[in-house]
Amino acid sequence: MQIPENPDNNDIREALIQLREELGQKVEDLGDKVEKLEYKFDVYQKGTDGMVRMATTIIIATASVVVLSSLSPAVTAIITALSNANAG
Repeated sequence: MQIPENPDNNDIREALIQLREELGQKVEDLGDKVEKLEYKFDVYQKGTDGMVRMATTIIIATASVVVLSSLSPAVTAIITALSNANAG
């Protein structure tokens, strides 16, 4: 944008119109960038939520296996004792 040494009203008007158009384009570009960032954040957040759910499921399943495997001999002994008591 060039403004002459001695601008008249039309020159000032044209400069203001050009400035408004440039600013409008910059605001529009900034809005597009913000929208893209929001989309990227949403995708990242959904991915993170999925990983947390998967990790929680794995931890619960592992804990269940550990607890049940340690109880298995005791349960077997109780069932054997009960069946021997009923048979005798």
